[in-house]
Amino acid sequence: MNYETLLLGSAIVMLVALIIYSILPAKHVSIPKTAESQAESLKNMLDEYAQKVQEDQVPGEEKVPIPEVEIPTKKYPKYNNARAVDEMGLSQEDADTFVLDLIKAVESEVPRMEEAIKNSEYKTLEEIVHTITGSSSTLGSGGISSAFISFYAAVQHHDSMPDLSIHLQNVKYYLEQLKEDSKVS
Repeated sequence: MNYETLLLGSAIVMLVALIIYSILPAKHVSIPKTAESQAESLKNMLDEYAQKVQEDQVPGEEKVPIPEVEIPTKKYPKYNNARAVDEMGLSQEDADTFVLDLIKAVESEVPRMEEAIKNSEYKTLEEIVHTITGSSSTLGSGGISSAFISFYAAVQHHDSMPDLSIHLQNVKYYLEQLKEDSKVS
C-alpha cells in the first residue's frame, strides 16, 4: 500500500466519523440558557464566591490599612441595573436583589484586594477584580461597574501599586454610592 492510498483512507475514515458524530443525539450541542437560568447561575456564582472568601479568611488576622487618597478619581454616572432587566429578563425587584448580592461580594473582597496591593500580587488582584468586574457588568453599567472596568484595565497593564490603590479607593467610593442608592448600610 502506498502513501497516497493510506492518506486517502485516513481522510475517508475521518469524514465518516464526522458524519456519524453529527447524526448522533445532540448531547454535544449546548442548549441556550433561559434568562431565568442565567440569573440563577449568576446568583449561585456570587453566593459560592462570597462563601469561599469567608472560608479563606483567617480569624484574627490584622489588615494593614492602605492610606486613603482623594476620591473619586473619575466621575461615572450612577450605577444602573437595567441590563439585568433588559437582557436577562429579570423583574426590577429581582435585579435589585442581585445588586444587594453584588454589594456583599464587593465588600467581602475589599480586604483581599487591599492585601494584594500591599503585597504587590498582580495575579491575585487580577483574579479578584476580573470576577467582580464580570458580575457588575452583567448586571448593569455606570458607577461601580465602570470603576471596576477601569481598575481591571489598570491591573492588566500592571500599573504601579499606588495607582492601583487609587483605583481601589475609587471602587470603594462607588460601592458606598451603590449602598446609599440601594438603602443598604
